[in-house]
Amino acid sequence: MDDLRRLEAEFVARAGDDEWDVRETRRRIAELILNVALSKRPPLEVCREAWKDIVRLGFSGKDREYVMAWFFADCCRYDENPEEGLAVLEPLVAELERGLEEARATQSSTEYHEYHLGPLRKLRDELLAQRRGEPIPGKSTRRSDDEAPGSTPEDE
Repeated sequence: MDDLRRLEAEFVARAGDDEWDVRETRRRIAELILNVALSKRPPLEVCREAWKDIVRLGFSGKDREYVMAWFFADCCRYDENPEEGLAVLEPLVAELERGLEEARATQSSTEYHEYHLGPLRKLRDELLAQRRGEPIPGKSTRRSDDEAPGSTPEDE
């Protein structure tokens, strides 16, 4: 994360007075941090701060919003914080479902909505199951990883 923040500072300095370049650089670095956090599994606070940065900076498009929301909600799932993940996902799922219905009603292409709805619905359902206290087959959590025999910080 420190390396990414240094890179951000360097490119923001290069952008000078170009507000769009500065904002886009900050946005992309926040997205990278969230992306890396998804695979490296730092404390949820790292994901939360990256998510807040992205929301504050705004999304470059709906596609990016859906992907970044998925990343953040998956961090929440991993840390067994379903409420926070659902708060982000549920409005987007509802938005996509409305768009899908509108596309069907106007006989427009539904591919875009279906493409994004699939993984967001799946993750929403996992978070709902987690809220009910049900295990999610094939998905690890911080607690299950910490309880795994032989699991050490060096393994990561």
